[in-house]
Amino acid sequence: MANLRYGEYTEMPDETMLNNQTVLFVEHETDIARTFARACDDLTVHIESSASECLVHLEQRAVDCIVSNYDLPESDGLSLLESVRDDYPNLPFVLLTGSGGEHVASEAISAGVSDYLPETTVDGMDDLRTSVENAINNHLGGRGESRIEALTTAFPDVAFLLDDRGYYCELLVGPNTENLAASSPANLVGRRLHDVFPEDEADRFLAHIHRTIDTGRVETMEYPLEVERGERWFEARTTPLGTKIDGREAVVWVARDITDRRGREHKLTRQHEELETLNQIHRVIQEVIHELVHAATRDDIEQLVCERLVDSGLYELAWTDESEVSREGVTPRTRAGGIDGYLDTLIDFGTAIGDDPADMAMRTDELQVIRDVRDTDKLPPAVCQEALDCGVESGISIPISYGNTVYGTLSLVSTQSGVLGKRAQAALETLGDTIGFAINAAKNKKILLSDSAVELELQVNDPREVFLIVSRELDCRCYLHGLVPASDGRLLHYVRIDGASPKRVKEMVSDAEQIEEYRLIENDDAGFVLETIMSESTVKKLIEAGAAVQSATADSGEVTLVAEVPHDTDVRQVVDTFQSAYPNSRLVGKRTVGRGTQTAREFRQSLTERLTDRQETALRTAYFAGYYDWPRGSTAEEVAGSLDITSPTLHYHLRKAQNELLSAFIDG
Repeated sequence: MANLRYGEYTEMPDETMLNNQTVLFVEHETDIARTFARACDDLTVHIESSASECLVHLEQRAVDCIVSNYDLPESDGLSLLESVRDDYPNLPFVLLTGSGGEHVASEAISAGVSDYLPETTVDGMDDLRTSVENAINNHLGGRGESRIEALTTAFPDVAFLLDDRGYYCELLVGPNTENLAASSPANLVGRRLHDVFPEDEADRFLAHIHRTIDTGRVETMEYPLEVERGERWFEARTTPLGTKIDGREAVVWVARDITDRRGREHKLTRQHEELETLNQIHRVIQEVIHELVHAATRDDIEQLVCERLVDSGLYELAWTDESEVSREGVTPRTRAGGIDGYLDTLIDFGTAIGDDPADMAMRTDELQVIRDVRDTDKLPPAVCQEALDCGVESGISIPISYGNTVYGTLSLVSTQSGVLGKRAQAALETLGDTIGFAINAAKNKKILLSDSAVELELQVNDPREVFLIVSRELDCRCYLHGLVPASDGRLLHYVRIDGASPKRVKEMVSDAEQIEEYRLIENDDAGFVLETIMSESTVKKLIEAGAAVQSATADSGEVTLVAEVPHDTDVRQVVDTFQSAYPNSRLVGKRTVGRGTQTAREFRQSLTERLTDRQETALRTAYFAGYYDWPRGSTAEEVAGSLDITSPTLHYHLRKAQNELLSAFIDG
């Protein structure tokens, strides 16, 4: 930015002379500047056509006054005035306007304009010359009380006049700002910076004064200061005074209290950093979820997650831990990354590590977060010290669960702070649920695609199993007819009950805590089907443990469950998980069962054999006629007409055919 010729005038100028002064005219689509230049040949007049060109000009050349039109391309004179005042707070500025009236005048005065002239009053250039002359003379002149009053009014914060040796020449204190000074006003004037501040700090302030004098422009710096109100942060804005004091160059130093602003900025910075971290976590989670589709086994899933989270750079170490049923201290299943053997140290602690975060996460099915290793009671002191020695700042253990089954935990360790905010925790909690879902899905897929499986038979005698009580009290037989996943991880249980009164069964299930909803589906001479939504059941728990339930029967006060698991599954872990919820259960059978394979042609043939000729004809005609499209290509009446049958007959054949196909798909 240009030197504004501050300090070149030590004598009061003649108020009627403007010889050798430079005026920068900013106008658009007018010719006032050229007229003014011809009328005032004792002035040097430069012309720019926009605010941006004016600011560039100021950086390259010194000027004594700016005259600007209000109407400018892509901006206006008020915006230009505000920009100029940011870096040239004392530069004379005259505003011309052909519109705006009192509103523009008020804003211009508030922004520190030197003078304001409507274009209609500029006649023969005398008024404009007088305005420019007064603006420059008022800037170069003015001493004593008038100057102090002007500065005090202009700067509502603490202001000082300091010379190039660091001496306080004057202290300009506005209303209610005395307590922002480092010392009382009476004790500052005549003293040096080095008398008030420690040497390093005084040297820094003096260097800033010299830089301001050398550049001739506004300079800024931020610094903390202990004042009457305690430690506060200030922003110094300094500018050359333009007049020597006792033969020494001097600056005006305005100290603005920015403590609150700085606090807001730091808060915004932290929020921005947290948002960036959160975005990165979400990106990693999306990538992980996308790749989980291709992971075939639980080990593949957990290894993939650990590696991707470490590769993200957010966490230096990740591992998954075994479920609490078989856990003895930290027992990693998979791991990625490393921090100077930190994980191996945790393993060496064995059971002495106690209730560590991973153990607590599995036990409570809740996140266990350590945001600062220096301030946590979730780890033994020896482990905390080991973490600090390795540079660990934070960590989290995330339960890996599906429904009510906790498979284990995912633990993450970071040498950074700020990566475990509330929103980050929520995202990681979702990741834990997703991993649990993927593990469960992988197990089910393995069961479906495997040529062989292990069949388990369990017997349960537990008073919480409502249909066990029903079978015993009513001397009836209850068996699982079907299962359908509902919302929020719940299961619709379709239970067939033979040999009991629907009214008596409904009375009993209505009092059962486990049954949230129920309704009668169908009723015949032998029995009926009841649809129930259950908060917990033996069937649900066995599914969550990773098994595929083949049958469940309650007869004479005992429940028998038959389920399948992949042949390479840790059967003991499945049984332990189930028995942890139902201690009054026992494994009574375990056998390997083979599965026959069926080609697509054989499957298609088996479906065709289920249908009569009329059912198949009705189904094909309706399909090709667009009856199942939306919107429908044909109505039932139109399809029936094509077959020369009645509409009720068509509906009868379609329902029978659809029921056969659905039975093959669902029951098969």
